[in-house]
Amino acid sequence: MDSTLLQFIRHLRDHELRVSTAETLDAMQVVACLGYGDRLLLRDGLASALAKSEDEQRRFRQCFAQFFDFSDDTQDDTASAADPVGGESQGDEGLAAGDGEGEGQGGAGGGGQGSEGLRADVMRAADAAQLASLQYPTQRGIYRRRLLDALNDGERRDSIARLAEGSPEERARSRWLTAQREQQLVMIAELLDRQLLLSNQSSSRSLQESLMRNSPLSALDHYYRGRLPPLIRKLAKKLAAKHRPRLRSAKRGQPDIRRTLHRSVAYDGVPFKRYWRHRRREKSDIYLLCDLSGSVGRWSQVLLLFVQALAEVLPRSRCFVFCGESIEVSDILREHPADDAVALIQQRHGLGSSDYGRALRSFRASVEGTLSRRSTVMILGDGRGNGGDSGIDALRYLYQHSRLLLWLNPEPVSRWYTGDSEIRRYQSACHHVAECGSLRQLEYLLDELLTRLP
Repeated sequence: MDSTLLQFIRHLRDHELRVSTAETLDAMQVVACLGYGDRLLLRDGLASALAKSEDEQRRFRQCFAQFFDFSDDTQDDTASAADPVGGESQGDEGLAAGDGEGEGQGGAGGGGQGSEGLRADVMRAADAAQLASLQYPTQRGIYRRRLLDALNDGERRDSIARLAEGSPEERARSRWLTAQREQQLVMIAELLDRQLLLSNQSSSRSLQESLMRNSPLSALDHYYRGRLPPLIRKLAKKLAAKHRPRLRSAKRGQPDIRRTLHRSVAYDGVPFKRYWRHRRREKSDIYLLCDLSGSVGRWSQVLLLFVQALAEVLPRSRCFVFCGESIEVSDILREHPADDAVALIQQRHGLGSSDYGRALRSFRASVEGTLSRRSTVMILGDGRGNGGDSGIDALRYLYQHSRLLLWLNPEPVSRWYTGDSEIRRYQSACHHVAECGSLRQLEYLLDELLTRLP
């Protein structure tokens, strides 16, 4: 199996290009047909098998250039590509005269190869040394030694030292082998640098994503907040794939006599295939109410991005935002791209301080006619109404007329009952109150919600 190709596919996956097992087998057939000689032809061939959209084509070309950018500028001079003592055969004779060890050393040192042959030797040594496991600069010396051992560098140095003390032809052969060894050392240094860059790119990306998922949003600076939307879309895509409805044939229930008899006509009336009646479960209605005030505005933006990205599995959802009176923003989320929609909502409705009493009463008036036992209501806010009306009566109405009322609080639990927080009163009128200060917590809560929805 081609280890270089497998490393390249791992590099593609590290850069968020999905490559299946079947596509990997197709790529192996492409490499078997085209080889590694023509890089442009190889790039186009692998792109036809692995890249499935224009965006993936662009990222594939970037990854290909990063991975296969190895020492194309290092070229042998004519004098170094040929044996300086009159050709490869004369060099082999000179080595044969050197205590009978020149033949083995010629194989180790390249035996008259040009730069392509030396590069091939280095790449084979990299496979033998498992260079793909190199991750930290402190491992550089270890893997350099492994590469040199795979190239039989110790025997080559001994032969160079012995030939340097022999006849003029042997000394010329020694200088030629020394030049080849130095050229391979340069190739090894470039290969180690490239592998460190590739490993650090994938590991640093994974580390940043883990940091953004586990840290409270309030602790992330502006640099990381700007990188949140792509990560949110990635997490939402994973949730959507997990909870996408799957069509299955019913295998139990009441027999569907009409359908069974109708299909048995093709078998002379023999009911080879049996069909069953099953009830179609009604989809849940999702109502989302988000606080856009300064204290929790960024969490509401994240939740709105999640809900918009989950439109495939949450088709019957309505989104509301508030600082004072609640306002429906479902049309804005449907008509604009995710980032533009959230920025537009924040610009139009995100100014002011929270008034939970006014917001809950206006929200009740908006959904009162459509709320049913199939409805799920999610409210995101810290429950701090600045000493105003709490609107607990409207919240109790939502609790009594919905299937599930879930309150998401971005504050740590230790701060829920401090200051002007009304979350203790709101807990008595909710089915569940949960902390959602980080992306991981929010992802977990949405996963649990989608699991329980019909």
